Amino acid sequence: MTFHPTYSDHVLMPDFRFAKQHLAEHFLDAMTAHVRTVKRLEEPKIKAHQTDIEKLEQALSDLRTEDLPDYHADVPDLYFAFNKRLESRLGQDTVSFLRMGLSRNDLDMTVYKLRTRDLLLKAISHMGNLRSLLLDGAETHLKTILIAKTHHQPGQPTTVAHYLCAIDNALSRDMDRLFDAFARLNTCPLGSAALAGSSHALDRDFTAKALGFDAPVSNTYDAVASSDWQVEFVGVMQSIALTLSRFINDLIDWASRGVYVLGDGLVQGSSIMPQKRNPVALEHARTRFSRTLGSSQMVLYSSHNIPYADLNDFGPDIQGALISLFIQMDGGMALLGACLEEGHFDRGKLAREASCTDTTATELADVLTRDCNLSFQEAHRLAAALVKETSAQGRTLQEATIKDLMTIGGPEIDATFLHDALNPNAFVRRRSGVGGPAPDTVKAHVTVARQSLSQNLDRLAQLLSGFAQIRKNLANPQ
Repeated sequence: MTFHPTYSDHVLMPDFRFAKQHLAEHFLDAMTAHVRTVKRLEEPKIKAHQTDIEKLEQALSDLRTEDLPDYHADVPDLYFAFNKRLESRLGQDTVSFLRMGLSRNDLDMTVYKLRTRDLLLKAISHMGNLRSLLLDGAETHLKTILIAKTHHQPGQPTTVAHYLCAIDNALSRDMDRLFDAFARLNTCPLGSAALAGSSHALDRDFTAKALGFDAPVSNTYDAVASSDWQVEFVGVMQSIALTLSRFINDLIDWASRGVYVLGDGLVQGSSIMPQKRNPVALEHARTRFSRTLGSSQMVLYSSHNIPYADLNDFGPDIQGALISLFIQMDGGMALLGACLEEGHFDRGKLAREASCTDTTATELADVLTRDCNLSFQEAHRLAAALVKETSAQGRTLQEATIKDLMTIGGPEIDATFLHDALNPNAFVRRRSGVGGPAPDTVKAHVTVARQSLSQNLDRLAQLLSGFAQIRKNLANPQ
């Protein structure tokens, strides 16, 4: 059959090339697992043709070392191109054992799950690298004061370590979400055929195990019709992209003030302004995460408002969007990782920024409440008045004296109390409760976070090792 040139050019050929580039290995894995399942059938015909089935399994193994088929207008997809090559060597009768109880519906969905599983595990690996860099930075900057903003205004002193641990907290949850998504994704559609399964007694548990799945999809209709596992993966990717793009927004702001400095290989100069060090690596990372969000919408809208059935919307259309999403995410994570490795916080500039703000006013109010028996409302009013008074005089809040406080109606307190209340380092040290920025508190948090990360990375390593062995077994005829 020769397809219409327009259909061939705009659908079949690009889909074939996509499958050839991204899915060929998974097709061969799934086809091999199915043939091994067929070989186990107790049907008389299967028993009588074990040698032929073994030849078919060997031929599938041989395909792995050969050049992949090219697109031809009379072959609709990569699966049929593989079939055609096998038939030219073994004949249709032998290759028919591959097609017993097998539909492109369950085969394609299995291949898509295998591919998405790979992408998901790579995402976990990238997350592990970023989290390790964040925790390294936190350990380096336990006492580095950072003035945090609320509503785009200076808010309170914290530390670089406290901030980086906040980002790590969010990424830790996303790493857990990826593992959760993996558990729901890792079920096998193969053996579901078109949608109702097969009358051949295919051992779907055996097939699932051969491909490294935890179990078969428990409903054959669900196996070929659902796309929630793809949408869930995309949802986690969106969450990661949102957190990292917000983080990059802060890094760019700090870079613009010179308190975060990128390595020379990650900045560009200006064609006209000699002084410029443009943080282009961060800008490109941010756009990668924006494009991740854009690609995610392609997946969601391909899954929207269509019948609950096997459809092309779930096939080549979504797969292209998923790969595009991952390419953007992969690039953004790599760029951000390089910026964290090759960038550094300027402690001196951060300290000077901290000394020039009135962000310790909260602690002054707390001191007046705790040590002078004032209501917080009155203490808040006095602290605000002191900020206004010192600012009007062109002085910082940290330069305020007991006399200044008494002039606005405040109590006479010990000078040491006032000094510590207005000191950013003391502000941070005093906040030693659970989750606070005090250095010892954050250090303990980092220790726990590293232990959790190590456990996740050990789990990832075990999965990757297991899947590598499974692929090795599939590639070698049994």
